Amino acid sequence: MMSRPFATILLLASLFVAGCDQFKTLTEAEQIARSIQQEVKRNERGLDALIAAADNTTYDGFAWRRGERIQIRQRLTEGEQQGELQLLAEAEAPEIIATAVANNLPSFSIVRYQQGWLVVFNTYLTEHCQAVYAYAYRGQLPEVPPCSEERFAETANGQCQSPITPNWQLFKEWFFAESLVAEGNPKCISKAEQGWRVSAN
Repeated sequence: MMSRPFATILLLASLFVAGCDQFKTLTEAEQIARSIQQEVKRNERGLDALIAAADNTTYDGFAWRRGERIQIRQRLTEGEQQGELQLLAEAEAPEIIATAVANNLPSFSIVRYQQGWLVVFNTYLTEHCQAVYAYAYRGQLPEVPPCSEERFAETANGQCQSPITPNWQLFKEWFFAESLVAEGNPKCISKAEQGWRVSAN
């Protein structure tokens, strides 16, 4: 008969292996999503304060890392580059930096989007040959559908969201990675042959 201590050791070992296997099964997309969700929940109050400070300015984008000069951007409203963010070399925003420091945010990149703000986090490539931009969004996006694997598999370019908290969403936007077709990626070539293209919008 197996002794109780030995049986306990085997049980703990099996649980450890099962836990490791579960961790290994996370895809890159799932790991990024989990990281964003954890970061928002860890310091939601600080992120709320940062967004509130940014919302009180007329600027549309901020990027900062402790010890470096803040980058401030304004969205162009006319011309061929209308809608793009232009870096303002002389602009200052001490209140944004002060808010970040006070709320333990050593670095950030935020962009005004629709009626809220995006916090830029990460990018990754899907198995369907799509470049995905993953953000945390402070606000509501009533017209954006929920995320699902089916939506990625069926749509070359698109958007989706998943709730993090009542005020924050995990927001993803993706585009067909057309540049990889020229590089000879078999999956991307197959998708291109099916008619997938980068959205013109």
